[in-house]
Amino acid sequence: MPWNTLEQLWKRTVDPQNADLGQTNWNNEIKTLYQLGIGMEDALQFLYFEKPDYESFKIWINNRKRDIVIEPEDLTDNVLSEEDLEFWNQNGYVIVKNAISKEDCEDTQKAIWEYLKMDPNKKESWYESHEDLKGLMLNFSDHETLNRNRFSPRVKKAYEQLYKTTKIYKTIDKVSFNPPETENFNFLGSPLHWDMSLKKPLSFGLQGLLYLTDCGPNDGAFHCVPGFHNQINQWLDELKPQENPREKALQTLQSKPIIGQAGDFIIWHQALPHCATPNNGEKPRMVQYLTYLPDDYNAAGEWI
Repeated sequence: MPWNTLEQLWKRTVDPQNADLGQTNWNNEIKTLYQLGIGMEDALQFLYFEKPDYESFKIWINNRKRDIVIEPEDLTDNVLSEEDLEFWNQNGYVIVKNAISKEDCEDTQKAIWEYLKMDPNKKESWYESHEDLKGLMLNFSDHETLNRNRFSPRVKKAYEQLYKTTKIYKTIDKVSFNPPETENFNFLGSPLHWDMSLKKPLSFGLQGLLYLTDCGPNDGAFHCVPGFHNQINQWLDELKPQENPREKALQTLQSKPIIGQAGDFIIWHQALPHCATPNNGEKPRMVQYLTYLPDDYNAAGEWI
């Protein structure tokens, strides 16, 4: 157990005087949490709200860690074809079809319904409040079926191809629950945005989501601006000094829906502006976020 790294995380969060322990430490800390099967948000919530002493934090870690010894099998055959990679180069996203079985998707849906204490057959229950549901995002990451999905060899292989290395590790992320809009319920998602700093030079990174339910263009589909990863540097250079790039994107960029079936996995270049959209379908849209990062991933940098 890498207790030295975890002790640094504990010091950083419970004592503000240790907040400047260094960005390198932070990268190691979140990597350690992920390797233990622990979500970063879960750990930070516990630390910030409970403010435990170090021994209590160690007990919490031991209770939450997952001793998973089965790693995803290493596929010898590529998942992404030459045509897929060419599509990726042009558009900045790619769809891995049938990354997860329909059965695993159904098991994951059931786990989400049970966690939310909602009934898939009672529409009125879909709109009840839940303490871990913030907008579309549900802080639910620790479940057998979620972990099984994270070990998809097809997902891992696709990330390896795009990162051009096998030295990657998976994150522990949450899920999304997007019920249909009604007269009394409006879409709670974020508008078009980036999850990265726009300070140049821009860092290369990938993001991904798994459709747990079939998702057509009107079912709350993931949206992005295809090909913008090839334009973003020039686009940023041409902004006027007073223009905010995030506001400018909302005003001028046009996104498109990326549809898919349950079990399809979308990977996109983090330089693509993206968003979820209102669900005008019949059933809630469910998504699991699932990302791999390279071993040398560095979250450092000024946020702009």
